[in-house]
Amino acid sequence: MSTRLACLSGFTALALACAPARARAQETAYRFEIATVGDSTVTLSTEKHEWLRVGQKGIAVDPMRHDALVARFVILRVDAERKRALAVVTGQTTRLTTAHVALIDRPAKRWYQQPTLWIGAAVGAVIGAVVSH
Repeated sequence: MSTRLACLSGFTALALACAPARARAQETAYRFEIATVGDSTVTLSTEKHEWLRVGQKGIAVDPMRHDALVARFVILRVDAERKRALAVVTGQTTRLTTAHVALIDRPAKRWYQQPTLWIGAAVGAVIGAVVSH
């Protein structure tokens, strides 16, 4: 019985050590200030977000109403010099204002841009070289 309990406690400790410290679901969405609102367009401030590209989709939410959905939009133009992006509103539930906030998911890196791929390849090459000799 004590070995079973020790095994179970060891497994529990390992599972807790491997568990993430916080939820990662919200880490990919970035908040943008809505600088201006037109009839069917919005201008976003893109400070410190060089990854924003034409064609990306996002949503506008109302932070005063617990991030209730206000609108959906698509990026039309990105002006890197002025740090602004122009987006067209594709649908909205209420009138969009500058008090709302835009949320856009940062695109994932391609498989060959992941540092873990190259670290694993290097470690595998070293292990392969050591084992083959």
